[in-house]
Amino acid sequence: MRPEDNPNWFAHSPIARLNNEKALDDIVAEKLSDPSSVMIPLWRGDPLVADGAAGFLSVAARTEFPADAPIVMLGMRGDKAVFAIDASRVAQSPDAAPFAELGAYTPIREAAAVISKDDLAIVGHGRWLFEWHRKHQFCANCGAPTEMKNGGAKRRCGACETEHFPRTDPVAIVLAIHDGACLLGRSPHFPPGFLSALAGFVEAAETPEEAARRELFEEAGVKLTDIRYQFSQPWPFPTSLMMGFIADAESRDLHLDTNEIVEARWIDRADIQAALAGAQLDFRVPPRFTIARQLLERWAGQE
Repeated sequence: MRPEDNPNWFAHSPIARLNNEKALDDIVAEKLSDPSSVMIPLWRGDPLVADGAAGFLSVAARTEFPADAPIVMLGMRGDKAVFAIDASRVAQSPDAAPFAELGAYTPIREAAAVISKDDLAIVGHGRWLFEWHRKHQFCANCGAPTEMKNGGAKRRCGACETEHFPRTDPVAIVLAIHDGACLLGRSPHFPPGFLSALAGFVEAAETPEEAARRELFEEAGVKLTDIRYQFSQPWPFPTSLMMGFIADAESRDLHLDTNEIVEARWIDRADIQAALAGAQLDFRVPPRFTIARQLLERWAGQE
């Protein structure tokens, strides 16, 4: 698949990443002193938005943050280095965070409606890394504290010198179809009327296709036959990779695990097309920045 064939919003980062296996600390220090370098401040993973765009600042603005405010290097955007800085270590509320007067620290799902796709991918990258660093401050090998290295590309244990690199949690998300209809469901944490494709984490020693088959059967009692990979999307909620599939179901029989899925419906293609076009129906489809929405768009646009 060519990059331009992937319609997912978090999947099109304009950032050229640096090789995190190399000793990058000197390069990071050089770029932090380069006045052309920029950074996006995040408060609890949510970006500063100003005038309808992501609120990038010059790295010179670091002086407004405490010296120990976490900062990660995301890579190069053209000839400019791009960083993210964690403002949530500075203030207990977004209104009190540095540079809040320039705009607003906006929940990332709301920011997705106003900032560009490129900037959304950058914000998601920064959010993803900060969440991973927050959860990996101690060595899994010996339990000693770890410290950030290579501009946030890894952590190193000061006691046993074990290096820890960011890991991704793979998820299979599946749009099951049967005779001109698709299956959408609602998990307990979704609001009434909000329906999405069914998904689950890939377990140890399991392929994504096997996870798709298992999850649909466990959650809805649906048996899948032809499982077709479509595309993937990094998902910074918190550190996942969503792999999207469209799959044929043997029948429309449903047997829900209500601990996981409290409602599930087979919905005809015409109703999906109407919902995607903005019609007010008795269900709502996911927003456009989700991979579930892109699966629906692809299936509903097929003849």
